[in-house]
Amino acid sequence: MSPLLGIGGICYALYFVFTTPPGGFKGYYDESSLVLLLLTPPSIMLLSHTVSDFFVGTVTLIKSLFRRQKNSQKEVINFLSQASAMIRSQGMGSLVTVKDKISYDLLRDGVTMIVNNFTADEIRHNLMAKINAKQSRMELAANLFENMAKVSPGVGMIGTLLGLIDMMANLSDPSKIGGGMALAMITTLYGLLLGTLLYGPCSEKISLEKDKSTEIDLMVLEGVISLKSKKSSLHMKDIMNTYGSSSRSSKGAGNNGKPRSA
Repeated sequence: MSPLLGIGGICYALYFVFTTPPGGFKGYYDESSLVLLLLTPPSIMLLSHTVSDFFVGTVTLIKSLFRRQKNSQKEVINFLSQASAMIRSQGMGSLVTVKDKISYDLLRDGVTMIVNNFTADEIRHNLMAKINAKQSRMELAANLFENMAKVSPGVGMIGTLLGLIDMMANLSDPSKIGGGMALAMITTLYGLLLGTLLYGPCSEKISLEKDKSTEIDLMVLEGVISLKSKKSSLHMKDIMNTYGSSSRSSKGAGNNGKPRSA
């Protein structure tokens, strides 16, 4: 289904360019160029991705733009420190009263597993599976926008060639050259702008958020395991700070910094 939608989008964009009557040079606005550049790159991606990939990518991008990772990190560290003190003074049962108030999903899942008496190995396995799944979703979203950033200039060049062909076909009638000239020049501009100023930064933003999110998630993993082991609150803070530093140092290490399932 997705490849058919992609092929349909590409064909419609090209059809629109061919059939829209030239209206002369319109400054920095050309309707044919907009249709070609806004529709064709996503349609090309549909040849290898699904509609749900676009939905996940869009949702991931929106969350990346509005999420505050520093606040999440502080919340995780504060809760784990307080929970460690509660467990040592009141026992594991004290977590039942606070688990539903946790806003960070992975931390809430980990505490729920502790309350339900999961073993440390079971907790590690389940949380690592969630971390890897989340990481894969964000990586897919980043790759999607990155590929559209690569495709957009190429689509712009296609529009440029179409515009030049239209110009050459109407050399005998100067009044019709303007439309082809607009298409030839503006599609290249639109392609570069979309790839450089929109899709590229979106991909980079998601990649950066993925690194930050993974760091926090791994801190949650170690923190929950420490809660299960009834570590002290001071020891918990030391673990969180040390683990956060080691996670930051692993950025840019490629797959060496990616968590693996236990």
